[in-house]
Amino acid sequence: MNNTTLVATLVEVGWALRYVAYFDVASLTFVVAEIWHSLPDEVSLVWHSKWSMGKTLFLLSRYLGFFDISVAIYYTSAANGVKLCERLFAAGSTLQVVGVALAETILYLRVFALSAKSFRLGVLLAILFVGFHTATLVFLTKFIQSLEYVKSPAPTIIGCFPVKMSTKDLSIITALVMSSEVVILAMTIWLVLAKFKRSKSRLVTLMYRDGLVYFVLLTAISAGNMICYFVAPPGYSFLLITPQRALHSILATRMVLHLRKMYGPSVDETPGGIPLSEIVCAVPAHVYTDPESVQTLKKPYMEIVAWPDREQHVPRSE
Repeated sequence: MNNTTLVATLVEVGWALRYVAYFDVASLTFVVAEIWHSLPDEVSLVWHSKWSMGKTLFLLSRYLGFFDISVAIYYTSAANGVKLCERLFAAGSTLQVVGVALAETILYLRVFALSAKSFRLGVLLAILFVGFHTATLVFLTKFIQSLEYVKSPAPTIIGCFPVKMSTKDLSIITALVMSSEVVILAMTIWLVLAKFKRSKSRLVTLMYRDGLVYFVLLTAISAGNMICYFVAPPGYSFLLITPQRALHSILATRMVLHLRKMYGPSVDETPGGIPLSEIVCAVPAHVYTDPESVQTLKKPYMEIVAWPDREQHVPRSE
């Protein structure tokens, strides 16, 4: 490669890395705008509620992104030494994977709640969650170890400058995240079609709608990441990683706010974060069409007596 070609390649990669930095800044701006827009709901529905697993997951998923996205911006924009670049990427990418896992925990719990807390499905969900995200961390570690940096050729405009990486490990990470999304989307659709096909529950409609939108968008951006890894010009491999992280945070926390806005802060006080009065998956279809029908559903804490247009809680008889 002659000097002219080398300079042209460096310029091309340099511009690509600048565009990656712009996408990172846009992602942080998007997160800040989302928080500002929904802050009144967050204050009234989350801040004033008592501490629970749902509240903890919400706050971690909501605000952890400030740290890892800021690290990503510094990584792509500042004049950093080779060692600092290695540390920044290791810290930022690990935080991003943890942030994605926190956001997906919210949806895993929603699927568990849709199943009326089925023990078997709960075990399966736990195995899938641990399996997908443990494998993601393993391949992330391998990818971090494969990275090699050189001093930035233009430190005033380009931050860290990687010259070698394992695209295979990077694509496996994205495939694992996308597989997790597709599996949970399939479970959500199956539960709704199998158990809630004729349900009039607003909760079911809301969870199905939000879950469907959540995973369609995230699967699409995961597919975009795969395209960047294999098709895009050099330098664009990380283009959609930070936007994907931001979307995980925004969509997962939006879903929590939608549920709490409909049912109040107490929505997360029951296991799985769903009010027991709204778990109607065992109600046969005729309950919604036959005014004389009454179905008693046994739950761990109470019985739910369901009528076509109302539900009444009665103490569970032992």
